[in-house]
Amino acid sequence: MIRLISFEGGDGSGKTTQVGLLERYLTERDMKWVSTREPGGTELGKMMRRVLLEVRKEKIAPATELFLYLADRAQHVQDVIQPSLAGGALVLCDRFTDSTL
Repeated sequence: MIRLISFEGGDGSGKTTQVGLLERYLTERDMKWVSTREPGGTELGKMMRRVLLEVRKEKIAPATELFLYLADRAQHVQDVIQPSLAGGALVLCDRFTDSTL
């Protein structure tokens, strides 16, 4: 069974809408699920998300931006994704590794 589903695409492409539709579908079938996003799926990730959105006004080195996203992912996997999967939940993620690539 698929346990981690990521929704990928450009801004405004409907990822969040599709996540919401799948959440409703799973809820109607009494399935256990967790919905999350990158960046911002943890408290630390929310702070990183704010930094990434605000820094767009200034020049940021590509490596700096990449490392912020990867730091968010490391925390996200440890605090949200792994525990949810271990608890038997299906994880729905609004962006994941494909967005980094």
